[in-house]
Amino acid sequence: MKKLLIIIVTYGMLAVSCSANRVYLPRWLHDKILKAERSADSYTEVWAYRYNRQTVYLFLPGCCDKFSELYNEKGDLMCLPSGGITGRGDGRCNDFFKKRKDGHLLWKPQRTPID
Repeated sequence: MKKLLIIIVTYGMLAVSCSANRVYLPRWLHDKILKAERSADSYTEVWAYRYNRQTVYLFLPGCCDKFSELYNEKGDLMCLPSGGITGRGDGRCNDFFKKRKDGHLLWKPQRTPID
């Protein structure tokens, strides 16, 4: 009986520790990442940051002069912080790279981008 109790407690602790490491994404973000995963010419990385007291999501483009895309928690496009011909984005959030905090890589495709 004592062994059974130890086994149950051990499995319970493992279950709690595993669930603590899960990241729950907003539905729109999950769907956008799934769509990117299926696309041959898509994003190279998706990052989560804190910016202006909110969680934001940065989608980095695969190549060249494409714009990066910054979304708020609701999935609204806030700005294009980098990319384009100048590399400076659309100018709507020029302070993003200075003020961003707590960056976490959320997704990187398992495919190799074509150079």
